[in-house]
Amino acid sequence: MMFNQIRRFNFYDARLCRVASLPSLAHFLLQFSQLSSPPANALESNSIDSNPKPFSAFYLENKFNFPPKRALLYSKLLKFDSAENPLSVIAFLKNHHFTDSEISSIVKKWPLVLRRTPESNVLPKIEFFRDLGLSSSQLVKILTVQPNVLDRSLESQLIPCVDFLRSFLGSDEDVVFSILRHPGILRENLQKTILPNVGILRDAGVPESHIVALLRADPRRVALAPDTFRLAVQRILDLGFSPDTKAFITGLKVMRQLSNLSWKEKVRHYTRWGWSEDQVLAVIRKNPRIMPAILGLSFERRIVPRCAFYQALLSKGFVKSSSFGSLLVCSHSLFVEKYVKRFGEKDPEVLELYKEIFSKCKA
Repeated sequence: MMFNQIRRFNFYDARLCRVASLPSLAHFLLQFSQLSSPPANALESNSIDSNPKPFSAFYLENKFNFPPKRALLYSKLLKFDSAENPLSVIAFLKNHHFTDSEISSIVKKWPLVLRRTPESNVLPKIEFFRDLGLSSSQLVKILTVQPNVLDRSLESQLIPCVDFLRSFLGSDEDVVFSILRHPGILRENLQKTILPNVGILRDAGVPESHIVALLRADPRRVALAPDTFRLAVQRILDLGFSPDTKAFITGLKVMRQLSNLSWKEKVRHYTRWGWSEDQVLAVIRKNPRIMPAILGLSFERRIVPRCAFYQALLSKGFVKSSSFGSLLVCSHSLFVEKYVKRFGEKDPEVLELYKEIFSKCKA
């Protein structure tokens, strides 16, 4: 009605239009637009009301403590309007010896499990693993660590993967052991990772028995992109490891823990002590595990102060040279308990020495 009145004023009362000033008219129109338009917060409220939070997002937030944004993201994939299917999945998992905390862990890692049909989609895979020889507790462990294994096809992924491992390892018992060591292997495209990497080891001269032992005990080290794996093998060969020794396999495992730059930096620290690089490499070839155990430690914050403290304990007859390695690799709390407090009770000078050394560089 007000709008019609304005139109009459504009078109039929010329005198009013001539008398009214532009500023006053603009002010009037502004007031009218504010009266005729809903407040901004009302628009926002209507928008929210027209797009309520999906039930699946609400369920993830309240049942499994999902952050709101993550819950909303997965709700677009889950799309269930009631708790019927999620409750059937939870009941199914409980019947197969999963605890509430384990179920929660599975859902948080793989929320899509809640839209699966347990009897037709999940049960055949569980039965397959049980036929392989996995116990209930082992199965729970694997699926809690890697729940989206259940999202892989039984025919095109899980069965071929197990058959592939069986062809190398020989027995189902060893296949189970390998899977337990690295459950993620069940998700790997073994034809593109492990198979070519086995070929790389064979070409390098690694005995078949050593390859099998590596696949059984540490398949994660072989499940790499072939270019990356080939580089790691070459680095071990360049260090002078003989491929027909077990030390070669050990070196391959631990070398993956140190980047090339980190490796060179650690060797440089040891040469500061007066060792040649050849001497450092000779020690490493004899005991490859020294690479992460010792070379992985901080030179300034761990090796220097503990070596200085060790020298003082050695001069007082409290320790023998054979205990040197354990002194370096133990945690700081264990180091204080085992060496500082223990020998400090016998000789107060030990405590003073500890304070003096470690005040300059923290362990």
